[in-house]
Amino acid sequence: MRWIAWAGLCGVVCGCSSSAYDADYARRLADYRVASEFAPLRVEATTVGDGRAELRLPVILANQLDGSETPRRATPPFIADFPGFTAAYEGQIETPAGRFPVVLTVGVVPTAQQRKDEVAAAILRQVRLDEEFGKATWIKARTLDDPAAAIRTWDVLELSGGQPFQVTKAGVVDEKRLPGTTEVWLSAEPGQKACVILAWRVPDDAAASLPVPATAQLTARTVRIVPQP
Repeated sequence: MRWIAWAGLCGVVCGCSSSAYDADYARRLADYRVASEFAPLRVEATTVGDGRAELRLPVILANQLDGSETPRRATPPFIADFPGFTAAYEGQIETPAGRFPVVLTVGVVPTAQQRKDEVAAAILRQVRLDEEFGKATWIKARTLDDPAAAIRTWDVLELSGGQPFQVTKAGVVDEKRLPGTTEVWLSAEPGQKACVILAWRVPDDAAASLPVPATAQLTARTVRIVPQP
């Protein structure tokens, strides 16, 4: 009888131990999957807009621009008056066709200063002046399928087609109108205290190094509006 009781106790203890191990393993596996998914982004968040927002930037965007560069490349040429411009982040991609810059431009506008719809209208008004994008329109209320995202609702402007890009070849910098993608993501979370604008610009020749749709969505999931005192 003692042997049976001891065996039963061992079964209970071992069962509990196994259950705890399985739970810990599942948690570690989930953490690994999340870390792997976000590996293209920096581990530490970058604060933007005078501390009003933060996000994790793609590792490939190693150079910060402040808009004073010549030739100017911090903002898309068709959104020169970029609402709430705070900074831009650039990476240089080497391709057989030359070296191309890929750029993420960030703006933050407090809603007390300008409503989200006003920001959207100001951007669209400039974009439509480019004949390539005369019929551009916002995709409203795109929702990120991620409960952990601080901002889940965005309006998105997708601009695919010929647009000006700088290309460096044999040490010579030239601007050419080339096929490329610009996506503008505008935070549209109900009750937000600030509007965050993320504008991606990538020529098709460099798209393999920075695929805009996937990178834009991944980065958007890390954006957080910081409560102000």
